[in-house]
Amino acid sequence: MTTETCRDWRGALGAAALGVIDPVEEIGLRAHLDGCASCRAELRDLTAVASALTAVPVMDVITAPAEPSSTLGGRVLARVAQERDARHKRHVRRLAAGVGGALATVAAAIVALLLVVGGSSQPPGTSVPMAGAPGAHATALLRSQATGTAIDVKVSGLDPHRYYWLWLTGDDDHRMAAGTFTGSSQPSDIRLMAAVPLDEARRIWVTDEENKIVLDARIPAPA
Repeated sequence: MTTETCRDWRGALGAAALGVIDPVEEIGLRAHLDGCASCRAELRDLTAVASALTAVPVMDVITAPAEPSSTLGGRVLARVAQERDARHKRHVRRLAAGVGGALATVAAAIVALLLVVGGSSQPPGTSVPMAGAPGAHATALLRSQATGTAIDVKVSGLDPHRYYWLWLTGDDDHRMAAGTFTGSSQPSDIRLMAAVPLDEARRIWVTDEENKIVLDARIPAPA
């Protein structure tokens, strides 16, 4: 159930999904998430949307000559609210079928978006195996994009009840957040984005809710 306290954290949830949350605010958000299932669910939804948006060519969008309608924002927000309400009702009526359908819909939407904005071909990537905590395994495929580095991660062996943060570190030793995800004991595929050029990335790593490193690897320098 959403409370006044939950409403106060909505801005922080959005920042966490995008990987740009202030470290001080992040500590308070983590404490709130530990006791709030509603906000944990909202963070998962926002993170999925943020991951899909990384596939959009930002420079093409912001330089497009067409001007959107002044009422577009209102219509989009209204439609999002309607879709979210409808999805919640379907989830209550048939939990198992609802979850399966939602995953299939999200996967189809991401594939369709990639085909529309980037075509079916993918540029070659750099594969990096990641080592870490006992039982945790991951392999990251890094691809160069105009806005940074796209990261496809296959990960398993992480606590499904906890949140994790993926980071890239550039050659200036400054870490840049690529996004958040929930753990899974089974292999799962995650797509994230970091605003670090691939030819400048030197390290990829994952931290848990206590900022402890659970997966880590060095990225080979470009030839």
